[in-house]
Amino acid sequence: MWFVIVILVFVFTVGLTIGGLLAAPRDPIRPFHLLLFSLFFLFLGYIGMITGMFMTGWMNIRFIEIVLSILALLFIVACFSRFHPTFGFFHPEDRILLSVLALLFFLMGLEWGLLEFRTFFTITASFLFTGALGLGVFVQMQIRQVFWKYSYISFAPLVWLLFVTVLKLL
Repeated sequence: MWFVIVILVFVFTVGLTIGGLLAAPRDPIRPFHLLLFSLFFLFLGYIGMITGMFMTGWMNIRFIEIVLSILALLFIVACFSRFHPTFGFFHPEDRILLSVLALLFFLMGLEWGLLEFRTFFTITASFLFTGALGLGVFVQMQIRQVFWKYSYISFAPLVWLLFVTVLKLL
């Protein structure tokens, strides 16, 4: 039961963080971006789950959790280094952040496959991710309205991810 709670909190936090990061550029966010990230998560999580179903005998789940935490920390570092005040975190030409996210989503699905969670769990996690994505955009817009003078407020969602990543390691 503890694994399920930790996994769902991690999925929710990743969605909240990405939603907050999508609200960083000067241009307003389009609903198409939310749909695209949700489908990206569902597809890669499902492929990872199917891959994890075939690797159940020889892969250690704790190793996957450590790699997920390291990838989340690498994502935080990449966000700090790739931020542009006008374009935000996700540039049209930049493939680094999307590659790290793709690997993160795939390994999350791999973890679910190793724990023998199947399609229903993946779809439920995708709905949770999509809701967290929308909530992250809403919360970050509210934070930006209150603290509009401070340019570093765009990095606030990364604090949430850092906190939950450290908790996942415990």
